[in-house]
Amino acid sequence: MADTTDVRAPLPLKQQWTLVNAFGQRDLKAKFNGTLLGWVWSLVVPLATLGIYTLIFGGLFKMEPPQLASRHAGIGVFAVWLFAGLTLWSFFQNSINAGISGLLSAGGLLQKVYFPAYAPVIGAGLAIGIQSAIEVGLLLVVLAALGNIGWTWLLIPLFLAVLVVFVQSVAVILAVWNIHVRDLAQLVGVILQLMFYATPIIYVVTIVPESWHSIPLQGIITHMPVAEFIGVFRSLCYDLSPGSVQSWGLCIAWAAAAFVGARAVYRRWGQDLGERI
Repeated sequence: MADTTDVRAPLPLKQQWTLVNAFGQRDLKAKFNGTLLGWVWSLVVPLATLGIYTLIFGGLFKMEPPQLASRHAGIGVFAVWLFAGLTLWSFFQNSINAGISGLLSAGGLLQKVYFPAYAPVIGAGLAIGIQSAIEVGLLLVVLAALGNIGWTWLLIPLFLAVLVVFVQSVAVILAVWNIHVRDLAQLVGVILQLMFYATPIIYVVTIVPESWHSIPLQGIITHMPVAEFIGVFRSLCYDLSPGSVQSWGLCIAWAAAAFVGARAVYRRWGQDLGERI
């Protein structure tokens, strides 16, 4: 009797996680392989970026962040406020870029043996997530040293879970589409650069006009997906506020929509990528 087992049937959850973890470990080992400082670079690069933006916007342009709950003030507080935004943005941007390149680099293996195409994408996100977790830990240590600590920190793990679902779902969508339209990676790079300056990361959203030619500009910027996530994160760790129900609802809605979109895209375009890579 012929074997009717479908080699492309979904793997059990445990096997899926084992595969994702294997890709994540591969990316972690390759990330700083052969470098002198190794994992120290995972903090040097973001801290250098933070220092540049702090000097330019906090020192030169005198950008004033919302007052810290512990009542501290000054350029150091702007650096903390900025670091909170940069940490989330870096996770979003790096996960998408790593997911796209991770699927492409797994093409040779995918041509030889079948595995879910989302595995290397999420594996790359796992590697980026570990670095981002270190940055979040450093941020919380600094805030605790400033006496800016409260019960809202207990909500941070829940928030990060919602964020991970959103980011990894978007990464899967774009990584799969990029296999079919190879110009997409370059387009995504341009869009991400524009999004960085459109999102209130290095500036306070209140400096944006409420309306421009009858367009509710400030409202649009405030409610962009990444802006919503950054706003809630800053509320939890910086303002020591749980954030509004509306903001939480929008973050969950964006994550749910991205997850549903990722499932649909994978089922429609992600099943037979080995021949296209």
